[in-house]
Amino acid sequence: MHCIRSFLAHVRHFPKNRAATRCAKITATNKIVTQNRFYNTSIDEDETEKIVQELSKGNAELEKKLRVLMLEVEVMRQDGRPAPNTLKKDQWEQLLELPSRNQRNHYLLFLFKTEKAKENRKAKKETKRQEYENSEPEDTREYPDDLLYGLKHQSLFLRIRDQSINNFDNYRSLQSMRYGQPLIIDCSYEEHMVRREIVNAAVQVTLLFGDNRIHKDPFDVHLCNVNLEGPFMRQVHKNIPLIDEPWCPLNIHSKSYLDMFPKDKLVYLTPHCREEITNYDHDAVYIIGCMVDKINNEPLSLAKAKRDGLKMGKLPLDRYLEWGPGSKKNLNVNHMISILLDLKATGDWEYALRHVPRRKLMSTKIAAMEKKLKNPYLKDEITKNYKKYRNILPNIMKEKRYKQRSLYDDDNI
Repeated sequence: MHCIRSFLAHVRHFPKNRAATRCAKITATNKIVTQNRFYNTSIDEDETEKIVQELSKGNAELEKKLRVLMLEVEVMRQDGRPAPNTLKKDQWEQLLELPSRNQRNHYLLFLFKTEKAKENRKAKKETKRQEYENSEPEDTREYPDDLLYGLKHQSLFLRIRDQSINNFDNYRSLQSMRYGQPLIIDCSYEEHMVRREIVNAAVQVTLLFGDNRIHKDPFDVHLCNVNLEGPFMRQVHKNIPLIDEPWCPLNIHSKSYLDMFPKDKLVYLTPHCREEITNYDHDAVYIIGCMVDKINNEPLSLAKAKRDGLKMGKLPLDRYLEWGPGSKKNLNVNHMISILLDLKATGDWEYALRHVPRRKLMSTKIAAMEKKLKNPYLKDEITKNYKKYRNILPNIMKEKRYKQRSLYDDDNI
């Protein structure tokens, strides 16, 4: 963290009238021509003070650190470096957690790009809307008294709106909460993840909720061991704002699954165990650990299942897929529920495992290696480092390629 003295020394190098010279310039005829500033000056001081008081909570040292960060961001704006115009409370909180200036610059660059992408999408939508309103309706009548069908004209069918589809999906999911097979998402790994992993886990739970809701036979999903005041739940609330509504088809519990379901029916799905699931059990209650382990690679789910004394199982990935070298066999939570949904409906492992990401398979690795071998510069590099690629090159040289029989024949998958 840079001290205030260094920032004040940096600010002293600015000319006193720098802001004025950016807003106006004197032309040859002594006319003042105003120009738009490239950074935002409409900062609400009351809102800033409110954020400072909420985050510092009376801690003078933390308040000083936060004000230095605000000064640092303002200096970045005045220097023309990429920084967002507005930052929310949780974004300031995350900036406080970043120890180095380089990390803060990368995070501010990410927020700047996200803000500009939203502005561009909004501008494109507004442009399309104006073009649509100003466009003249197409008249394709063969005779003057013919009827026109289509948008802005007559229609043979009633329009099914998004809200109607949403209500239909919710009704089917609410039925599964009473009659469907339970599925548990274990959310007790929050303390083992860094902030970006927690955000990624919340996104996976959001995708899980959507994939389960649109399926013809959805699960009765239970989020167990949830810290209702933690960052994971705050991020889930951002992704699904209506999650607290009584009609939302999702069960959230702060207590353990051992207090809710019989222990003999619980099966913990973990990639670190030895037992493979050969047949799908419609009476079992499967448990999926909600954890993103990009940094922490310890078998935490295996240890959790052993402590609770539960049955364990893993998907038979090696039996049905040719796994690529260097690829982890840990699947996302949303991929797991998609596999289990299709497995419950069909019982076909090859059909259900089509949801495994293609980047993890041998066929994708071979295709990437063949592309590198076509490039003469990369080919020389690969031949020099042959020891590194000795497990992949023999598969490329074979005439018979590894190809899944029914998983990825369709290009649309």
